Amino acid sequence: MPNRRASSSEVKARAAQARRLAEREQVSGEIRTPADITARRVKRAGGSSASGSAKTPVSAATTVPERTFPGRMIVLSIVVLVVISFLVPTVHSFFQQRSEMLELEAQIAAERQEQAQLQSELLRWDDPDFVRQQARERINLVMPGERRYQVMGTAEEPSVEAAELDSAEVRQDLPWAEALWDSLVRSAATD
Repeated sequence: MPNRRASSSEVKARAAQARRLAEREQVSGEIRTPADITARRVKRAGGSSASGSAKTPVSAATTVPERTFPGRMIVLSIVVLVVISFLVPTVHSFFQQRSEMLELEAQIAAERQEQAQLQSELLRWDDPDFVRQQARERINLVMPGERRYQVMGTAEEPSVEAAELDSAEVRQDLPWAEALWDSLVRSAATD
C-alpha cells in the first residue's frame, strides 16, 4: 500500500509539473528574445544565418537572461535618494538644535551660579556687622566716639605738594572720597 501512495503522489507531482510547463510554453510564445542576444547565440554556434537578426521565439526550456540593471533597482534607488534628501536637512537641524540646547543649558547653569552668589551677597547685607564694615571701607564712616585718621602720601601714590597743584585742576583718577579730600586740601592751601 505505501508504494501505491508514493506512486500516486509522484504521478500528481509529474502532472502538476507538466501543467506548469504547458502554461509556461503558452506564455513563452509571446516572449521574443532581443536581437543582440540572438546575434550572440548565432556567433557562439559558429554559423551566421539570415535569421540571426530576426527575433526568434523563446521556448519554456530556454531561459531568458536577466537585465543587467533591473527597473526595480532604479525605482528603489530613486526612492532612497528622495528619502535621504528629505532626511539630511532634518538631521542637520536636529544636531544644530541639540548644540544650541547644550549651550543654553551651560548658560543657565552659569546664570544659576551667579544668582546663588548674588543671593548670598544679599543675605550678607542683612547682617549689621557687614553693613558697618562696608560703610567704614567704602565711604570712610566712623561710629560715634571713634576717630579715623587719614594717612596722606602713601607709598602707592607719589606725594605731590599742595603748592604745586593748580586750584582749577581737578584730578579725575581718584575715588570720590579722595577727590573730595583732595579738593579740601587744595582749597586750604590757597587760603
